[in-house]
Amino acid sequence: MIACEFCDLLHRPLPLRAGEKARCSRCGGVLARHSRNPIQGTLALAFAALILLLLANVFPFLQISLEGQVSESYIATGVIGLWRGGAQALAALIFFTTILAPALNILGLLYVLLPLSFGWVPPGVASAVRFQASLVSWAMLDVYMLALLVILIKMAGWARIQFEMGAWCFVALFIVLTLVSVFYDREALWDRVEALR
Repeated sequence: MIACEFCDLLHRPLPLRAGEKARCSRCGGVLARHSRNPIQGTLALAFAALILLLLANVFPFLQISLEGQVSESYIATGVIGLWRGGAQALAALIFFTTILAPALNILGLLYVLLPLSFGWVPPGVASAVRFQASLVSWAMLDVYMLALLVILIKMAGWARIQFEMGAWCFVALFIVLTLVSVFYDREALWDRVEALR
């Protein structure tokens, strides 16, 4: 049985053809969907996310002009500043949630989806899927974006702030990871695993 995530009505699962969606008979919420290319589409988004994550960390994030002095900051600049300032626990948490967890999340997706797209099942696929799913809630790019907006609003009155390439890559990464969460179809993934075994 499948429970509707919106109203909890139970439904019997029915096989879906490519492109079809199953909707709740009570509230109309989507119960299940069968994407046309669930593995390849999510794989392409995961590759795009990996490239954007690398670019967001390599290129400068912000350029701050204050009293004639111009400085550039990177995503890791705040982590390094907190670490040197004695807030090692907070620095480690920010490093984990903004750099390490998103990277491991993307690499976990690639570890599972890339072999499946070539027709073989990677070793430890169940553990890899569980590990990747556990990282989704720790990859807090949305919280980082909100904190960045608050800082920018507070600093706007006394400094000139300019977004650099790293910031635009970070925004694109946020959008791509949101699309990954929309299109990632675990049921289709397990169907492919079962078909290949």
